[in-house]
Amino acid sequence: MLEVDLLGPVEVRLSGELVSLSPLERNLVAILALAKGTVVSTARIIDCMWDERPPASPKSRIQGLISSLRRKIGDALVTRHPGYLLDPGACVVDVDRGQELARQSRLAKSPGEIAGWLREALAVWRGEPLDGVGAPGLEVDRVRLNEVRIALLEERFAAELDAGHHLRVVGEISAAVAEHPLRERLTGQLMTALYRCHRQADALRAYQALRERLAEELGSDPCADLRNLHASILRGQDAATSPPGEPARPGDLRPAQLPPSVGHFTGRDRELAVLSRALTAHHDEPQILLVSGAGGLGKTALMVRWAHLSAARFPDGQIFLDLRGEQTRPEDALAAVLSALGSSPEDLPATVDGRVALYRTLVSGRRVLVIADDAASVGQILPLVPPDPASQLLVGSRRRLPALAAHHAVQAVPLAPLSPQDTHALLDQIVGAQRLADPAVHRVIRWCGGWPLAIRTAAALLAARPGQSLTSFADELGENGDGPMLDGDPRSVQAALATAYRALSPAAAHLFVRLGLTAQPTFQLRRDAVDAQLSQTRRLFDELVAANLIVAAGSDSYQFHDVVHRFARRCGDEANAWRIPIESVVDLQRSL
Repeated sequence: MLEVDLLGPVEVRLSGELVSLSPLERNLVAILALAKGTVVSTARIIDCMWDERPPASPKSRIQGLISSLRRKIGDALVTRHPGYLLDPGACVVDVDRGQELARQSRLAKSPGEIAGWLREALAVWRGEPLDGVGAPGLEVDRVRLNEVRIALLEERFAAELDAGHHLRVVGEISAAVAEHPLRERLTGQLMTALYRCHRQADALRAYQALRERLAEELGSDPCADLRNLHASILRGQDAATSPPGEPARPGDLRPAQLPPSVGHFTGRDRELAVLSRALTAHHDEPQILLVSGAGGLGKTALMVRWAHLSAARFPDGQIFLDLRGEQTRPEDALAAVLSALGSSPEDLPATVDGRVALYRTLVSGRRVLVIADDAASVGQILPLVPPDPASQLLVGSRRRLPALAAHHAVQAVPLAPLSPQDTHALLDQIVGAQRLADPAVHRVIRWCGGWPLAIRTAAALLAARPGQSLTSFADELGENGDGPMLDGDPRSVQAALATAYRALSPAAAHLFVRLGLTAQPTFQLRRDAVDAQLSQTRRLFDELVAANLIVAAGSDSYQFHDVVHRFARRCGDEANAWRIPIESVVDLQRSL
């Protein structure tokens, strides 16, 4: 069994014996271990190892490192197109052990039991994570793992205080505050522990020291929760936790509503990195993370994957809402969030404004992740924006919602189809490499068009038909324009695109189907068109781009993704209804 330790000096053991690694081999092992069980492409490895300064012939360097490393660690290192992976059945990574212990703590019933599990989880850390690794692409992971440790430490101190162990942990909390002097939650825990040790003056001095540091370095005051705690200590009250035996108050609950991650998650390294960088950057105001893309592109899968990777950064809870497009009203979305935070139905304010005010009160100064999936409008999202940057709103939408930027800072993450390499890798994980040896696999990949839902549907059917040849299956796809359907699964790319199409204005819908009647997937506005027609058409193109039915490809240039173009052709019955001849406004061309 191969053992890889990342939470401290990076070390590798094979059958209990330490394996000697060169610095580059150590970097490579860390890259693969952080993605254990998932194929890491050669291109991704090169980016992680050298960033923008790769050596000459970087692919040859990687192949040489793989050969050298395989001689040292054996069959746990697997070659699989388009790169390599560590076999999860033959490899143990200490990060997984820490995550499992943290998960057990969330299932525990008593504060003492929670603290015990968290002590075990923290014991897995042996020092600075990824110590000895110099790959520039792993700096984000180093920051993430450090944040995980601090969050676990805060959770452990909270459980110890709930269990009445203030004397036991006051020294540890003091050391943690000295190491992380701007962590407001740690300072609050120190104040609580000191006060319960009958050291009221020291508790007040801890608050004053934090207040001065925040003012000097950030120009801000402590959060509302800490100010309230300070006032309670001044009055001689302990307001840090509910007294034993009392029910939890609204805001005391720590919801954990994340759905399970999708199986065989593949690709999206760039998008995951963008989301993580947005979280680690300093902000003094709320920022909305917006993942947008056409139906079936994997928005939910990406958000849930990232949320699980980042859950430790939100120790006060993770809330998941499915807004179901236009079906969910803002007041109903707020009711669901407030319920997750502990509010009973009879305590909910009747008005939207009242619910917004209560929501902001409950999350102020806390670190909560709210995921609003399948949002259809800005009006659904604005009431869910947290009052400060400690919490995070992550939105998934089939529309690009450009009006959001007029209200708040937005980090947009538009999704494109998967590359042919990632498509092949996903098919490989579900179907198996042997089945894909048939050259007809390239036809299947072209038909899928990089759409994760189409890829998964095709792969599931292939896996369910072990006797059908790939050539026969590719022929079937070509004959069936709508694509295959799975029994018991109503989802399809066609249905998702139809939802976006039905939401278009009549003029934009007519333009969409007229464009779909052409054989060309690319087109450009004509500069010699009548100004009024050109202006009107540009607005309609903006609407199609916002709906993720076409993509901008340059100055007044646009194009279809193959899957959307195939759908648009099927909508061609309405093409002649638009009053402006399309050729007078748009140049249709095969390539830009």
